Amino acid sequence: MKYLWLLIFFFSFSLQAADSIIDAKHHLEWQDDREHEENIWKMAVGYCKQLHIKNSSEWRLPTKEELVELSKSKILKNKFNFLQEGIYWSGEIDKNENLNAITVFIGNGFISSSDKCDKNFVMCVREIK
Repeated sequence: MKYLWLLIFFFSFSLQAADSIIDAKHHLEWQDDREHEENIWKMAVGYCKQLHIKNSSEWRLPTKEELVELSKSKILKNKFNFLQEGIYWSGEIDKNENLNAITVFIGNGFISSSDKCDKNFVMCVREIK
């Protein structure tokens, strides 16, 4: 009976939300510590700069390429507990319109441009060595 309780404890602990998801192929660590909120671009940039997960503070908004790669990987997307199928901010400003930033729809990798005052989902990423 003692072992049964230990198994139940370890199994329930493993079902808890992960702090982050490792993408070893691209050497990235993705935020997965809570539900992703929608915010304007400037607030999203600031949020990632101040984020601390697992004693790491080198977080940033992902590039459009990183978001597109994530959107194409069913295996990686299935590892997330809090990934929304929505539009996410990238850290890139639209070169044709400085008031806009690049966004990516996680459902299919569609790249678009949104006004920086629009609210889109925020998820941070960091490079791992």
